Amino acid sequence: MNLSLGHVALVMLAALLGYWIWRGMGLRDRALILVRQHCNKADVQLLDESIVLNKLRLGRNAAGQINLVRRYAFEFTVTGERRYPGHIELHGQRLMHVELAPHPFPGNINPDQPLL
Repeated sequence: MNLSLGHVALVMLAALLGYWIWRGMGLRDRALILVRQHCNKADVQLLDESIVLNKLRLGRNAAGQINLVRRYAFEFTVTGERRYPGHIELHGQRLMHVELAPHPFPGNINPDQPLL
């Protein structure tokens, strides 16, 4: 069997792609842990225990380093009746921010008042 430079390049490309996907799954797991922690602190419930990658872009951090910025979307609830969106952004492995959509605070919920 003849192994050409083209075959070597394809194998290297496939290995690089596999590594990128594997690393991305690790970052997704890290983002999920951070979202769980944030939801616990905010006293809201993360729904479906899942997040989904919905944006990938290049960005700079405060030190000027360029890296991929991954944005994951998720849904949470306060009362169990209504879903609210949220998102988390990671710059490489570092947390940029977690944002929750406007929602009622758990202690301020009046059962007689309809939800907006």
